[in-house]
Amino acid sequence: MYPVCSKKYQSGFTLIELIAVITVLAIVATIGSQLVARAVQSYSDSQERVKLTQRSRQAVERMARQIRAALPYSIRVTNGGACLQFLPVAGGGNYLDPVPDVANGATATATIDTAPYNVDFGSAEYMTIGALATGEVYGANPVSRATVSATGAGTVTLTAAKQWQRNSVNQRFFLVDDPQAFCLSGGELRFYEDQDITAASVDLGDDFDLMSQGAVANGVLFALSAATADRNAKVLINIGFGFGNDQINFSQDVGVRNVP
Repeated sequence: MYPVCSKKYQSGFTLIELIAVITVLAIVATIGSQLVARAVQSYSDSQERVKLTQRSRQAVERMARQIRAALPYSIRVTNGGACLQFLPVAGGGNYLDPVPDVANGATATATIDTAPYNVDFGSAEYMTIGALATGEVYGANPVSRATVSATGAGTVTLTAAKQWQRNSVNQRFFLVDDPQAFCLSGGELRFYEDQDITAASVDLGDDFDLMSQGAVANGVLFALSAATADRNAKVLINIGFGFGNDQINFSQDVGVRNVP
């Protein structure tokens, strides 16, 4: 009798099964990579929105802080509504005797005696007394502004003798620096300083500090309620900051205390 021989067979994947598995794995990998990519993109967008919010808030807070320190009657909207210009206050105090003005007809003088004062910010380029409108502090022949040549503990010396339009109710004077401005131009929020005080508008071609890109007007950019003898000035800022399809809008009221 001959021995019976048994054959052992090995099981395996057919080519069709292998192709099917590869196809399924490719689909799963594609879906997984898309989910990961979306999660990473979502996180990145979230971080950019946080940065945009922080930059935007810092820009608006800087604007508000500097506007609050401005001479109330110097705040004006220029350049077709694109700029808010103002004179930053460098110092101030009280003068001792009434200054020559139109009402008292006293002889013009270049030296004004004052109570002790400090120049705390910037440079004391100009002196203002009794201003009631922007036209009295800007321009070539301002009635409530004079150029300062020297400051001391108890005096302010002007470059020329001055007869003022009026005295301050509380004999108050301000020392101010060259005009500054915030402007929206070319989608950029810009800060200009050392502007020409005799000019009617801001020179957008001058050097500037870039505060933010992607800035747009959110309605009327700057709305101004001018100061009066018994009312503070108020500035309303309406501005938006964009990144991609996102935009953050700010409406900020800034009060400027009027001390006549």
